[in-house]
Amino acid sequence: MSDRGRNVQLFALPGPPPRQISVGPGRYRLLRVFKHDFFAATAQYQAIGPARPERIVVKLYRTQRFCGLPMAWAGRLSRDHEMGIYAALAGVPGVPRLVGPVGRTGLAVEHIDAVPLDHLPSPPAGYFDRMRAVLDGVHRRGVAHVDANKRSNMLVGPGGEAYLVDYQIAIRRRDDLPWPLRGVLARLVKYFQGKDLYHLYKQKRRLAPQELTDAEDTLSRQRSGWHRLHRTLTKPYRAIRRRFLRRQYRSGRLVSPSAQWEDQHQPEKDTWQQ
Repeated sequence: MSDRGRNVQLFALPGPPPRQISVGPGRYRLLRVFKHDFFAATAQYQAIGPARPERIVVKLYRTQRFCGLPMAWAGRLSRDHEMGIYAALAGVPGVPRLVGPVGRTGLAVEHIDAVPLDHLPSPPAGYFDRMRAVLDGVHRRGVAHVDANKRSNMLVGPGGEAYLVDYQIAIRRRDDLPWPLRGVLARLVKYFQGKDLYHLYKQKRRLAPQELTDAEDTLSRQRSGWHRLHRTLTKPYRAIRRRFLRRQYRSGRLVSPSAQWEDQHQPEKDTWQQ
């Protein structure tokens, strides 16, 4: 199928990420694309010549239009939001270091030598305890990850180390806001920090049940009324979205503009690539 027949509006960029980029004084070349969806493209880059760090992960938020409407402004807002979260988490063990902005809508963080949890049949022993320590560090900075239900956001290092990535929808306390906004936001952050632990122990119950304590098992099953309402409201949306994506995929129209750079399995696509 020609490029004109493809539904490129469903992707953040009209083509693959740039072959070369600059981050501060360093120059980098594209190695591979980890993921390219509606909101952003995430790719790995290698330094050209002397630069530190030698490898970085770059997230390029949406720049192309959708249904004729400009979307680069949303990409800039998303980039600035995630950079603010990474800045608030600077120095927290298990959180990649922010390197800097990239272009109009991108940001770079240090590359972590690790694989996503959803790429492994089972995690190494003690992994979820180490991830709990990472989450505790994130929470102490007044941040809720909010997206810990995705195994692709939990990375496993060579020695079983735990890393938490992708702070696109994370939220944090803002003590600089006027009352009552800062109070409302603080309660919202606290609520979602509880959901972070719920999702952590739900994953532990499914992947490492032999390590789960009774208290953790209880936490993994606690769904608030808001949680149940959210699932009720979003379940039909997810079903419709998957059906639409499946049709687009089977018709040959849903082809990533950076497909030739995507050299690893993306388990999240299995829900509609069938």
